[in-house]
Amino acid sequence: MKMADNLYRVLNSTSLGYQLYCFEDKQISLHTNRKKITYRGEKIVIGDVVRLDSQGVIDQILPRENYLQRPRLSNCDVAFVLVSCKEPDFSSYLLDKFLSFLHFYNIPAGILLTKADLLKKREMAALQKRMDYYRKLSYPVYFLNAHDETKFDFPLLREAIKGKSIAFVGQTGVGKSSLINLICPDFRRKVDALYVSSGRGRHTTKEIVLLPFEDGFIFDTPGFSELELRDVKTLDFANCFPGYDKYLNCCFFKDCCHLPSSKGCAVSQAVKDDELSLDSYENYLKIMEEVKVNDQWKKKL
Repeated sequence: MKMADNLYRVLNSTSLGYQLYCFEDKQISLHTNRKKITYRGEKIVIGDVVRLDSQGVIDQILPRENYLQRPRLSNCDVAFVLVSCKEPDFSSYLLDKFLSFLHFYNIPAGILLTKADLLKKREMAALQKRMDYYRKLSYPVYFLNAHDETKFDFPLLREAIKGKSIAFVGQTGVGKSSLINLICPDFRRKVDALYVSSGRGRHTTKEIVLLPFEDGFIFDTPGFSELELRDVKTLDFANCFPGYDKYLNCCFFKDCCHLPSSKGCAVSQAVKDDELSLDSYENYLKIMEEVKVNDQWKKKL
């Protein structure tokens, strides 16, 4: 997203207003907003780009490149899904679920394999081969040791995140905090300092903060370790699962949910032809059942 003069980025929300980052002078300041200001019915969220009026009051939210409802943030250039190679064991199910979630909200995704130093050579070769499938789907993949920036793909990751607004997602225990600390050693102190400057004390809540970092930003998203596809309907999920959008108009029925029993299904045929991963297809069927349950529950409300 190219930024013009006199534009500001929303870093966090306080009882007194919003802390904004000025793109022109790179200063952080506190501002209030017009009460009725929204963008497509949604109030200001962390990550928004806004304009101020002559009195320094937020009076316009610029169009969002993407928007996530839970946690509420916008304009994320890339969200990296962290999956542990070991301790806990690698889970393609969680990986596919997170990737589907991000695809649904139009947020570009990358894959970070943490704790790669715990793998033996044979295990590393097997997981690399498994990741070739996701590389084929155009997902960037990085193997990392979250405690050593000189090993594996960390230098490549540092280069890839330059000048971007990034977020890290993944289950508890995969090394998200360790990775953030490796990228920005004083990250937590800077987040706390941002809160102190707003008069709120140390950051101990589960609120989202956007922290300026070098030429980009890092979303601090406490609690972004579990997700529910509550907003996703069955047909939406059928189209946002990794690699399945390619077959969007190839099935015989437009409302095909890509089940084994679906007639004329291009996805199930692609699985049989080894064009799509059988392992991922099995994950798809499991997650689809969860989506169906949520769909049925919402219809009863």
